Amino acid sequence: MTTFIHTADWQLGKPFSRVDDPDGQALLRQERLSAIDRIGEVARERQASFIVVAGDVFDSHLPPPRLISTALERIGQLPVSVYIIPGNHDYGGPGSLWLSDHMQREQQALAPNLTVLLHAEPLERDDAILLPCPLQHKKAATDPTAWLRELDIAAFDDRPRIVLAHGSTVNFQAEGDSEDEPGQANFINLERLTPLLPEIDYIALGDWHGFVQAGEKAWYAGSHETDRFPKTDQRPGHVALVDVRRGGSPQVEAVPIGTVRWIEHSETFVASAGPGQLNTSLERLRGDAGSKLMLKLHLDGYLSLDGHDALQTILATWAARTIHLRVDNQVALQPSDDELAALTTRSDDPLISGVAQSLTEALAAEGEEAELAAIALTLLHQHVRQLEATA
Repeated sequence: MTTFIHTADWQLGKPFSRVDDPDGQALLRQERLSAIDRIGEVARERQASFIVVAGDVFDSHLPPPRLISTALERIGQLPVSVYIIPGNHDYGGPGSLWLSDHMQREQQALAPNLTVLLHAEPLERDDAILLPCPLQHKKAATDPTAWLRELDIAAFDDRPRIVLAHGSTVNFQAEGDSEDEPGQANFINLERLTPLLPEIDYIALGDWHGFVQAGEKAWYAGSHETDRFPKTDQRPGHVALVDVRRGGSPQVEAVPIGTVRWIEHSETFVASAGPGQLNTSLERLRGDAGSKLMLKLHLDGYLSLDGHDALQTILATWAARTIHLRVDNQVALQPSDDELAALTTRSDDPLISGVAQSLTEALAAEGEEAELAAIALTLLHQHVRQLEATA
């Protein structure tokens, strides 16, 4: 039995351009580097023999030299040998980062435990045979695993055989009659590998960012740190701990290592309940994530003027508590009778009363006029509150 760690899609240097705060972007990039250390902790605790990275170590095929050195230093501190194949983001081939002088020097100096598998040819270890399928271009027109069907895999001894590949296993376009015809870029045809499955013991895949089984003996480990709001039930932020033996079925365990939580939450308000329920929900969802939280909110329903004030306070609080807060705010304004009376019947301030009365009438309209009236009425309400507080 051989135990190893399968990971992929680190995408170090990912810009996270949708995060508007530069500090937040930097924190997310740093967590992707720190996650490498946590992979090492899993390797030690679970006594893994080696680590395979199925593509996209870097987000770009030409990352900055400083990032290359930083990543290699982290990899060099891992307690076991590491094997990497190029993916579509950091593809190999002439002119690639993997062949640069800087990469060659720093790999030798900082990460002697790293082997970059640039060619489709077997690599034999004492406890396993690796069958890499590296991408030489960003978009490969042919199946990167095609070479395996020309290889006499059965000629190897009883060491487990592990395929490393990067690409999609879902065909989004019609497949041609001939394998030589251009098809979907980086498409891995698992059906064509089916006859080889008795000779293959595990297929380590990269490209999809969630932990998911793609087929018999084929798994995506997903990204080691979550990097997007989840759209499916796939589980990012994991590595695969794999126990494999020749001729057996692999035992695959999802081991969580990600620390940044990406939470998407919807809340519908009613004026009587107010926004306090949102704060309670977010406290529960945050759990032990602390400030390492990416939060997307979808808000609708209606709130009173006081409710809108309370909601803005809560949103400001959570914007400070999170790396990034994105809000789709569709909450309508529905002032209570008492709130309207407090604004429209101010005998000591007829100007405010008149403005409030006009805005209340505009609030009953539709479209942009009503939206602007709601904003203005909310601001007027806040202004009156401030006057009363300082009186």
